[in-house]
Amino acid sequence: FFFSHTPATPEQLLRAKVHLRVRLMAMNPGEEDGYTSVLEIDESLSLLERVKYYSQSAVAVQRLVHVQELGACAEEIGPAAALSELVPLLKDVSCDAELSVRQALAEQLVPLCAVLMKAPEESAEVEGEETSAHAVVVETCVPLLSAMLTAGGGQELAGGGSAQLIDAAAEALVAIAALLPADEVGTTVLTAVLTLAHDDESEENRVVATQLLGSLAPVVSAELCCQFVLPEVISLADDPVFRVRKVAALKLGGLTAAVGAELAQARLLSVYEALAADDIWGVRKACVESLPEIANALPVDVRAERLVPLLRSLYEDGSRWVRICACQALGPFLAALPSDAISPELLRLFTQLAAPANPARADAADSDIAYFCAFYLPGVAQAVGASRWPELAEAFRTLTTNMQWKVRRTLSCAMHELASILGSGLTESELVPTFDYFLKDLDEVKVGVVASIAPFLRALSPEARHKYLGAIVEMRAETDNWRFRHTLALQLADIGPLFPREAAVESLVPLALDLATDSVAEVRIAAMAKVGALLASLFADEPRPLADASPLAAFLRMVCNMASSASCHRRANCVQICTSLVADLPPQLTREHLLAELATLAEDRVPNVRLLVARLTKELLLPSAELASHPLVARMAEALRADSDRDVLLAIHEPGFEPAPYRAKPPPPPRQPPAAERPASLLGLEHPVSSGGFEVFDADAESDPSGGGDTQDPVLAATSGQGAAIGSVFSTSLEELHPPPTDSLTAADGDAVEDRQKPWLVASAMARLDMGVRPDGTRPPSLGSIAVAPQAAAATEGDTVAEDEADGGGAEGR
Repeated sequence: FFFSHTPATPEQLLRAKVHLRVRLMAMNPGEEDGYTSVLEIDESLSLLERVKYYSQSAVAVQRLVHVQELGACAEEIGPAAALSELVPLLKDVSCDAELSVRQALAEQLVPLCAVLMKAPEESAEVEGEETSAHAVVVETCVPLLSAMLTAGGGQELAGGGSAQLIDAAAEALVAIAALLPADEVGTTVLTAVLTLAHDDESEENRVVATQLLGSLAPVVSAELCCQFVLPEVISLADDPVFRVRKVAALKLGGLTAAVGAELAQARLLSVYEALAADDIWGVRKACVESLPEIANALPVDVRAERLVPLLRSLYEDGSRWVRICACQALGPFLAALPSDAISPELLRLFTQLAAPANPARADAADSDIAYFCAFYLPGVAQAVGASRWPELAEAFRTLTTNMQWKVRRTLSCAMHELASILGSGLTESELVPTFDYFLKDLDEVKVGVVASIAPFLRALSPEARHKYLGAIVEMRAETDNWRFRHTLALQLADIGPLFPREAAVESLVPLALDLATDSVAEVRIAAMAKVGALLASLFADEPRPLADASPLAAFLRMVCNMASSASCHRRANCVQICTSLVADLPPQLTREHLLAELATLAEDRVPNVRLLVARLTKELLLPSAELASHPLVARMAEALRADSDRDVLLAIHEPGFEPAPYRAKPPPPPRQPPAAERPASLLGLEHPVSSGGFEVFDADAESDPSGGGDTQDPVLAATSGQGAAIGSVFSTSLEELHPPPTDSLTAADGDAVEDRQKPWLVASAMARLDMGVRPDGTRPPSLGSIAVAPQAAAATEGDTVAEDEADGGGAEGR
């Protein structure tokens, strides 16, 4: 964040300082080892113990991290324990020297109070006095937040950090007010806010009070809102400090909706008009921002008579920032007006926003006015109706060729909405060319029309939509972006009924099967969930029983053939597709075509396949009156309830069932600790190793007579006679890689050369051993040359899992 345009929060700065401190200590490990130990956290403590202990830590980052755990801790321990254990910590934390810690406390008070209000009558002794959870919220938490609001407006404001504290405390106060009964908000939260509003010496307190009053308007009762909030906001709107008036202008929209149209028209509309003519451009800009919300709360005739002229004046304001804001607010304002109140001149102001030569856009090229125009175009079109589309058509065509892809993407995502507004006639003449153009645009633009292709085609006539059937099928192969296939799979059930049955069966059913066996899991999951609904819509009138030549019968045979695949993944896909078919097709088809294959898969050798069958059996087969009594279903349920896999047992049984744990191999016998100095053997390589050096494995130890094998393992037991051969091969390899060290080695010319062993030489030799490379670059004998294959083959003969391992499914099964 040091290089970002957004200012860093106090929490980010604190974390950055600690991170830098740790990095410096890593570069100078001998200087501040004590500080490193201070940062350590005892993970053996429970969450409550850590919060209680480290919230009082001398290290600021530890206090910050654990104060942020207050809400989660309260959820974990419940109202009673939170009242007795966590509430006593609040007072000290609220006085913390670090601003970020106090801000974290303000944010965590909301979930803490939510837990306490679950049992408001719960009581406990807090600081020597018996108190209830409700009283803690009203008498402790609300005053703490009020104190943060007033303290934040003091000398710390210049540091830039108190603004975040004030915002956090204000948001928390409003959230806690929503937890209290409406009649209590007036005597608790509202009283504290009114105190801030009457502070004539601190403009910051009045700004905060204005923000809170606007936010509390929909929370307090209607009587309190009209009696206290409304007059206070009107008074603050006439404050001599422009920052107070600016906040009042921003909050008028919410207050207008809270007090109702009649009272808003009588008392707030004149205040709004006065603020819209303020001398400070920031106040006028705030009025423009709240204009759409005020328009939605006032009667239609008032919008046309009073607000339209006001918007025109703001649209031509002397400040470029006010003009830009008026352009951005024009769309939502027009969407709130009836068609008769939108004159051609007013609508022309909106359509000009799409033109590159518009003076307002030239005044602020980076203000994204074209983006706002594209975003609100469907709303304006709905307000004026299809009959006035010719007035919007030119702006629409201009926006579709805008150089910014985000503008085109906005329209791409709204094509189906425009189609529903215009109807089939105008859609085919005005929108279809643009729809085809967007299908060939960038992926960022294309995704909008692909995601809404079903509702868009629904707005076309049957003849016009038929040409898109081939494009839908080809869409799967046109791009490598799997998200397009995923989006298409989600709409399979909606696309099918839009086309003639014969064409849909010929094109969409194979597409559905392809998507259901896609290489990406998300695509498969989406497609398999829609296959049943697609077939149900296409074959609703298919006679029973199915003829062998029926397309539905052919599809069911293709699915059933997957059950005998050598790949466990294909068999799992078969079960998932059958789940969708059982859910959407008639039970007769399940009995006649699917149950036999599902019964076979219930005894599959791969647990993941059986797990899917167990879920299908419990969720769909057993609850069905037509299928539960079938003998195959009963046999499947019986086999699955006796399964050896814990996950399968948990899936087939009712909640609360606890299967037996897996049996583990007995632990190996304890080994004797190595002597301080003894001849060590690493699979035949002997040299002295001290207790402080590398600890090596002794292949000749009496506790392992088989050469390292576990005699309890049937596979290793079959090869136990080869233990010596294995040791011999490894002995040769190690001696070639790293000869036994000596105090002196005799060179070829007879001179004694001192070459003592160093640890890095040992590490280098071991690395070469791991890679299977001699020091001279050649490879030593491998284990493949040891004559153990016959015994291993005999031990594993008849193992059918090997069939799955050939195609990658065996690893999952085992």
